[in-house]
Amino acid sequence: MQNIPTDISIKDLLTDLSPRLAKEGIEKAGKLPELAGTEFTLVVDVTGEGVYSYIVKDGKEFTIKNEAIADPMVKIALSKDDLEKMIATQNLDMLLGIQQDLSKVKYNALKSLKGSFKAELKNTDGSVYLIQTVCNGSASPNCTFKMKTEDSAKIAKKQAHPVNLFMSGAMQIEGDMAFAMQTQPLFT
Repeated sequence: MQNIPTDISIKDLLTDLSPRLAKEGIEKAGKLPELAGTEFTLVVDVTGEGVYSYIVKDGKEFTIKNEAIADPMVKIALSKDDLEKMIATQNLDMLLGIQQDLSKVKYNALKSLKGSFKAELKNTDGSVYLIQTVCNGSASPNCTFKMKTEDSAKIAKKQAHPVNLFMSGAMQIEGDMAFAMQTQPLFT
């Protein structure tokens, strides 16, 4: 993932840069034909900052709103403090990686997932980023993925496979293991 300016505002990140990177990623990967006929909806709720919503049609038409939309496929929640630290330390791979790598396989996985998962990403300084994701409005089943921030970046960059991280102990999973396995297409 390219470097994000460390002084970018959350609003500029979420209303300009992130959608632009997603469009570029989809186009560069040649995924536009397979995303024809799809509509992906996402809400990012940054506690202490605001709510940002996205409607992506056919992988190329992006509508961005500064308010919640009803019944999004995916709702991501994180704190303003965590997001600001993620920006400052260039640790946005897990947050931005999936949307830049949207494909029909990932779209279908997101469309069918019902449940929630939390990512607890441990930084080198011992602090932890918390990212809560709810798929298709369902809070259960749920699971928590715990790993180092650097390992989550490796997953987003396709330098590591989640199953290998789990098997080696570098990632721990708590909660509904069957649901956790259903999320795998999002990260591979």
